[in-house]
Amino acid sequence: MRNNGMHVELIGMAPHDHIGWVFSGPDQFAVLARKFLKDGAAMGERLIYVAEGPGSDGPGGLDDLIDAGVLQVRSIAEIYGPSGIVDAVRQRAVFAEALAQAQADGYAGIRVAADNTPLLNDERRFAAWLRWELVADRFMSENPVTGLCAFDRERVDIDRLRHTATLHPLLSSTSPMPQFQLFADDGSLYAEGDLDTSAVQRIAWALPHLPVGTGVVIDLEVTTFVSNAAFRNLHRIAQTGIDVTIRGAASATRPLMKIVSPSHPHLSFVAP
Repeated sequence: MRNNGMHVELIGMAPHDHIGWVFSGPDQFAVLARKFLKDGAAMGERLIYVAEGPGSDGPGGLDDLIDAGVLQVRSIAEIYGPSGIVDAVRQRAVFAEALAQAQADGYAGIRVAADNTPLLNDERRFAAWLRWELVADRFMSENPVTGLCAFDRERVDIDRLRHTATLHPLLSSTSPMPQFQLFADDGSLYAEGDLDTSAVQRIAWALPHLPVGTGVVIDLEVTTFVSNAAFRNLHRIAQTGIDVTIRGAASATRPLMKIVSPSHPHLSFVAP
């Protein structure tokens, strides 16, 4: 299982980790990024620093890494395109190419620290960003990539921050606590938290953006169905041919098995 949960400090990040961090003001992001990037340098990773107007020295204090070619400083427009409306397919190709080049140059992987605040500032950008977060998380789950997605609470609406938080397996303690989280692991989409009908609708929204064959995994030790209707909606997803796995002790799965009878071949209950 990938690392997931809340972090008070930005320490110990490793390949496949994907954390959403809420900060206050650009100076705070630079401090966060310096520590995060230094840790990556020690692990033999190529580093990428992304901000709206990063300047030539990026977060500052890392000139030696820039001079050595270890740290690349890029603007949001350079990485995500001048419109700020992220095309998830194109963006995955951009980072896949960056990873391939880094590995060809002898690096263990890539580590990206990005202040993505401007990419949430209108409805079109925000909708595109949510799609990209989903694709990016799958990419990180399958490759030696470590991602810090940072957002300035002084410039982003709290509801958008909360929606964005649902698509990060790791969150800062400063992030608004989402009702549920969706993240990729072992080729499946994991859902954790309190699942109501709107949360299950979010699962249905996510699946078309992921590779064909992606299933859904629910672990009842960390996930609760708020209503029978939510579970019935998940059952309807299974009826479309998506494999849905419910993990839990018999005492937890038995009541659910009574709601949908007979069970569908794409819906399975397994013991922990």
